[in-house]
Amino acid sequence: MRFPYELSAALMGTTAAIVMFQPQIAQALTVEELSQRAREITVLIRNNESASGSGSGVIIGKSGDSPQVYYVLTAYHVVQDRELGKERGYTIVTPGKEDKATEEVILDYATVQQLTDENGELVDLAILQFTSDRDYRIATLANYDLKSQVGSNTSQLVFASGWPAGREEAQRLFSPGLRVGKDLAAALANRSSQLGYELLYTSITYPGMSGGPVLDANGYVIAIHGQSEGDRVNEVEAGTNDFRVRSGYSMGIPIQTFLGHQTAQEIQTVLQTTTEAPRNVSREDVAASLTSLVPETPEGERAEDPRVWVNYGNELWRIGDVFKATGNQEGIKYQNYAIAAYDKAVEKAPSFYQAWLARGNVFTDLGDFKNALISYEKAIETFPYEQTRDNYQNPKKEEEKTQAERDLDLYASLWRYKGLVLSKLNRYDEALGAFEKVLEVNETDFVAVDLKGFAQMELGENETALASFERAIELNPEYLFAWVHKGDALAKLDRLPAAVAAYEQVLRIQPNYYNAAFQRADVLAEFLRQNGETPEALADILAINLAQSDGLHRLGLAQFGLTDREGAIATFGEATNRNPDDAAAWAAKGLTLIVDNRYAEARLAFEKALEINPENAATLDALAILKQLEELDDSQSGLGGVSQ
Repeated sequence: MRFPYELSAALMGTTAAIVMFQPQIAQALTVEELSQRAREITVLIRNNESASGSGSGVIIGKSGDSPQVYYVLTAYHVVQDRELGKERGYTIVTPGKEDKATEEVILDYATVQQLTDENGELVDLAILQFTSDRDYRIATLANYDLKSQVGSNTSQLVFASGWPAGREEAQRLFSPGLRVGKDLAAALANRSSQLGYELLYTSITYPGMSGGPVLDANGYVIAIHGQSEGDRVNEVEAGTNDFRVRSGYSMGIPIQTFLGHQTAQEIQTVLQTTTEAPRNVSREDVAASLTSLVPETPEGERAEDPRVWVNYGNELWRIGDVFKATGNQEGIKYQNYAIAAYDKAVEKAPSFYQAWLARGNVFTDLGDFKNALISYEKAIETFPYEQTRDNYQNPKKEEEKTQAERDLDLYASLWRYKGLVLSKLNRYDEALGAFEKVLEVNETDFVAVDLKGFAQMELGENETALASFERAIELNPEYLFAWVHKGDALAKLDRLPAAVAAYEQVLRIQPNYYNAAFQRADVLAEFLRQNGETPEALADILAINLAQSDGLHRLGLAQFGLTDREGAIATFGEATNRNPDDAAAWAAKGLTLIVDNRYAEARLAFEKALEINPENAATLDALAILKQLEELDDSQSGLGGVSQ
């Protein structure tokens, strides 16, 4: 029978997932159950002088008997007012239970400790303590490598929990969103992270949620929320009083920053940590949660404020993003609603560049690059560049210079976005001009240098492009895309071993970046055609130690990518001979047997893999593919073996 292309592509991705990333899968939780778990660990930290200064926190440990000492992790800026703290000005409000009222405990400010990172630099984290004779749930902290769980082109479902400030009645918000891969975040964020803020996500957050937990789909804490990117918009730009437009991502400090601190080591016996990887949440469950977050359409006096329309549009855009990430086409509907909201904003304030920027971002998401380009050009046209540059060069006070520096970063981003969509429209000469504009503002913008190199490569200027990629890597040796593009340029220049080395560096930085594995396989195929197809030649160029199981995994995956099925089957078989409990090798062998139309043997291999790791999602996906193929094979047999 002819092997269906779609299933072949699915198998290739699944094989890479099995060999390169073999997680344990948690017991499934619904979004409602996740929210309940978050409620039980999230505290309100009330500022007794100013409700707008309140924040949130998460219970991370307890010690002693009765009363017990509880440890709370929060953002330091939530409790940074020492004078207020000494005057007993902060109150910790604990989670209420069905049978007990909420408990309020005055914070003993002597227990407040600001934390530093591994280099001794201050971060926006603090540990607090309170005592109680009540029994509270303790958060489980996710001690896994965040970078290894999210590829640079992907996002992952997260949930922010906290108590928005300034509402008449305190009500906790549980907001789903997508975690943005570190490299994509670097390309999109309009300023670098400070005070430890390295995690970006799309959850809708408000003042008062600072210090609250960000959870993964297992209900484990992966970060402490603390900032939302946004711009102060004044009456000159939008027609009314000073106001915050939530124009960017929410930002948090990874929980591993805390776990690496000496304080965490000192209290590690009272902490609950796990290395368990996150799971998927059902599309229906996410949809139900998102629907409850849809904001009300602005009406009355609020509907006259263009900034309200931008915030309304931004919330719809984020909701649409999460819908789309779960494969729900409702996301497109909400993104179109967002565009309509931005149109309202620019109708009322044509020079509102933040609205034009947001409009361009949504059109980019929708793949409408022509309208995105129009929006970015309007944003650049209406941005007060001369005034901002003057504020930076001749500031009346330091705060004015700091704000101007941030605004200039945003101005550079506008040109970067314009260059990106010009590249999408294959207008690479114009894109080069846009990236040069970025570098006029900030010559060390490694993202712009990399994108400039990509445009040069598309124009056939491979040597010049290679120099750009090497400059981007010099500026940021961990920037994944520059290494990928360097590999591409070297391959075009027929420098195949160097290209493979570049892709290998990608996989060292991001082990589950499968595109690099596939590109490496293409280059390897050409190299082996030129230099002999022996396992030794393959091992030599990959610098593989075949005495290690990981080396056999990588060799087998490379052989699979090169369509050397017999070689891959033998390699994965050798791995299982050396270690019969190597579930990844059993599953990868099964996948390769599927491609070789040896379904019965494949099923046996999968059954062995599931004996070792019964809940592995990738192996279960592979079994589902096998079932489809068996059914397809049966249907074709029923047609008398006629090829479809």
